[in-house]
Amino acid sequence: MAGVLGSVVAAPEIYAPEVLEAIDRGRGRSQIAQPSTKLTSGYDVWHCYELSWLLNSGEVRYATGALIIPASSPNTVESKSLKLYLNSLNAHTFATDTDAVVCIERDLSALTEASVKLELQTFEALQKSSCLIEAVEPFSSADQPTKRFTSLGFRSLCPVTSQPDWATLMIDVCEAQFDAVVIGRCIESLRNHQGFHEQCVEDLYSRLESALKPDSLQVVGFFQRRGGIDISPWRSSIQTSPSVTRLFEQ
Repeated sequence: MAGVLGSVVAAPEIYAPEVLEAIDRGRGRSQIAQPSTKLTSGYDVWHCYELSWLLNSGEVRYATGALIIPASSPNTVESKSLKLYLNSLNAHTFATDTDAVVCIERDLSALTEASVKLELQTFEALQKSSCLIEAVEPFSSADQPTKRFTSLGFRSLCPVTSQPDWATLMIDVCEAQFDAVVIGRCIESLRNHQGFHEQCVEDLYSRLESALKPDSLQVVGFFQRRGGIDISPWRSSIQTSPSVTRLFEQ
């Protein structure tokens, strides 16, 4: 993959939306042996911990925020290019914080060809949205109770650098089709898989769907932070609203 990832690139000193690089989701999905037929809902939550810009008054603003990118978008954003882009805003002046949010949403929506949302979070709000995995609401319904499987050491490999990426997995499966041994084998099968976070979660979802044939399924990967950003892809068999929940260990 050509571009900024794996290359030495100087941090831009002025607003630079041109540094953003798109990743075609179709490339990763084409490598999934048995694509899901029931995956109906999904989104990627990017927690960005180093957002900063200036206001007209000269005030320096510093914030954290959650970017929500729908899984239905044709493209996602390459993470290093996003970091460079966000850094390019450090010396840029906006009239209000809302103007900064609108700018970021506009640029990323254009890149991904979908509606991207940015939710700024105070440090108090970030603390409230952080939790242990046991506190995350179960993916369940009255007619389809689910059982949860968690894995604290999911490992995959970056497709460019071959360096390991680590995540905590949260898998909710319809109770009637739950099989811990099969789930564990599906997770293990991806341990040396090279793929971006989103593709790995979708691949795991497809493997679980094929192996278990569950009535309902949700797979979430809470990936560890790198360079001031962590990514949590959520994939589900039923329509769900985006959650900005993050785990303490991220």
